[in-house]
Amino acid sequence: MSLSLWNWNNHSPFGGFDDAFVSGSPVFGIPALTAFKNDNLLHSSPRYEVSENSKQFRLAVDVPGVKADDLKVDLEHDGRVLHMAGHRKVEKDNSYEEYKFEKRFTLGRDLDTSKLTANLSDGVLVLTVPKKEKEEPKSTTVPITQGEAPALMDE
Repeated sequence: MSLSLWNWNNHSPFGGFDDAFVSGSPVFGIPALTAFKNDNLLHSSPRYEVSENSKQFRLAVDVPGVKADDLKVDLEHDGRVLHMAGHRKVEKDNSYEEYKFEKRFTLGRDLDTSKLTANLSDGVLVLTVPKKEKEEPKSTTVPITQGEAPALMDE
């Protein structure tokens, strides 16, 4: 069984690492792995679980305390990259700190991303996408004509 998901970070030489810990300030072109403010880690990475069967693919992400309005799920790069981002505020000593996460995954070509669904319940965001029906390879004979080839079309 082959999974249809890979970590995605098109700006990082650490493409397989957990890119949720990457801050916005690279050092020598290499992203910093953590961002601290008042000795508290402000970027966090939710745990996730990947499962699939012959009909569908499922990604369950732990996001305790995060409301649906504070989550964003987008498909990028023609539906090949799943981009998730979210945040929550935590009250601490009469002030609020905001914890953020951002994660990208490359999706396999065997998934029908136009039918992706997202459901948030009890602190778990579940993303489900069906697999495409497997089509038999097609073969087509291309007719060959004689004579001068047509000119290149104008743009």
